[in-house]
Amino acid sequence: MSLPQLPPFFYQIFESLPRQGPGCSEATRKVWSLLPLMSPDAKILDVGCGSGTQTRDLAALTTGTITAVDNHQPFLDIVDAWVRKAGVADRVKTVCASMDALPFDKGSFDLIWSEGAIFIVGFEQGLNLWKPLLKKGGCMVVSDADWFEPNPPKELVSWWESEGYLPVSEAEMKERVKRAGLRLVATCRLPENGWWDNYLVPLVARTTELRKTHGKNPGDSALLDSLEHEADMYRKYKRWYGYTFFVMQNV
Repeated sequence: MSLPQLPPFFYQIFESLPRQGPGCSEATRKVWSLLPLMSPDAKILDVGCGSGTQTRDLAALTTGTITAVDNHQPFLDIVDAWVRKAGVADRVKTVCASMDALPFDKGSFDLIWSEGAIFIVGFEQGLNLWKPLLKKGGCMVVSDADWFEPNPPKELVSWWESEGYLPVSEAEMKERVKRAGLRLVATCRLPENGWWDNYLVPLVARTTELRKTHGKNPGDSALLDSLEHEADMYRKYKRWYGYTFFVMQNV
C-alpha cells in the first residue's frame, strides 16, 4: 500500500507542537500499568513516534530499549536531540521508516506501542502488519478513534467522512482485535485533557499564528481551516467519540 503524501506546510504546523495527535503522559502511564509484567530488558517499538513525547514517557517507565520510528526525519531529529541531552543513547534509538514497511525481523519486540498513529494504515491493517514483529507472548498497545455512543450526529459523521476515516464502535474495534489473532488484555479511554491540553489548544494557537503569514495562500488557508474545524467538532461532539487505548497480547 502507499501512504498519503502530506504537504510540507502540514509538517510546518506540527513540528513545533508538543504532540502531533491527542494524548497525555497520564494516559501513557495508566495504560503501561495495565500491561502484563514487562522484562527489565524489554525491546520496545514506538511506531509513528512523531516528536517523541510518549517515547520520553516510555523511557521513564522502563529500563528496556526503545526503537522510535517515524517517516519524517525532522520529528526524529527532535527525539535524537532529547536522547543526547538525557544521556539515554544506549537505550533509545530512532529509525526513519514507513509504518507499513517496518525494517525489522519477525519476533523482534516484546512490546509495540503506537499512540494516535495507526489510523494512517487502518486499525485492523496495522494490527496485521505489526503482529509478526512481536515475540510470542509480546504485547501491542495502540490508541485510535472510535464511537463512544451510538447514532452520532450527521454533522459529525460527515466531518469524519471528509477526513477520510470513519470510526466504528469500541465493540467493533474489539472484534477486529480478535480477528487479528490478538488477545485483548484491557482498554482505556483517553481523558478529555489529552485532547485539549496537549493537542487542540496548542494546535489552534499555532494555526492562528500561521494565518498571519499563510492566510492568503488558498491551499494553506484551507488546511488551517480544516485543523480549526477539528477542534470545533471535538468541542461540540466529544460525548460521541474519542480515543481508546487497546492493550493486546500475542498469545
